This record gives sequence, C-alpha cells and structure tokens, in this order.
Amino acid sequence: MLTWILLKRSYRYFGKRRGKRVIKALEEQPRPTSKWDGVQRDSLAQIERQKVEMHEMSRDLNGELNSKIIVLEKLIADSQRQIERMEKLIEQSEDKQTTDSL
Repeated sequence: MLTWILLKRSYRYFGKRRGKRVIKALEEQPRPTSKWDGVQRDSLAQIERQKVEMHEMSRDLNGELNSKIIVLEKLIADSQRQIERMEKLIEQSEDKQTTDSL
C-alpha cells in the first residue's frame, strides 16, 4: 500500500514536470514567418557544414602532401650523395688504371 502511494505521488510530481518541459521547449522554438524561412536556414546550415568538411579535408590533404614532400626531399638528398660517391669511385678507378698502365 505504501509503495502504491509513493509511486502515485512521484508519478504526479515527475509527470507534470515532464509535460511542462516538452511544452516549454516547443514554445521556445522559433517558428518560420514564411514558407521559405526554414528551408533557407537549413540550406545555410548545410553549406556551412560542407565548408567545414572541405576545410578539414584540405588540411588532411595538405598534411599528406607535406609528408610526401619531406620523404621525396630525403630521397633526393640520398641519391645526390650516391651520385657524388659514384663519381669519386669512378675517378679513383680511372686514376688507378692510368697508374697501372704506366
């Protein structure tokens, strides 16, 4: 019996508050003044979301390109060192051949 009374009392208390919240939230919603008002707001919001997505994508692509450029520069520097090393070895081998032939 006590449980039933407490449940009924809490239902009355919380049930009324829940109903007021829904109505209050609906009353605070801005209503469009014309037929196209809501559509325009939706399209502007969609355009803004697309702008944000494009900005994020450009940042990601820019980061990927920068990392690939860094790797390419390292590879170019390594190949340049190898070229210089090969030229020195060729010069040394030519010098040995000239001294051996004499």
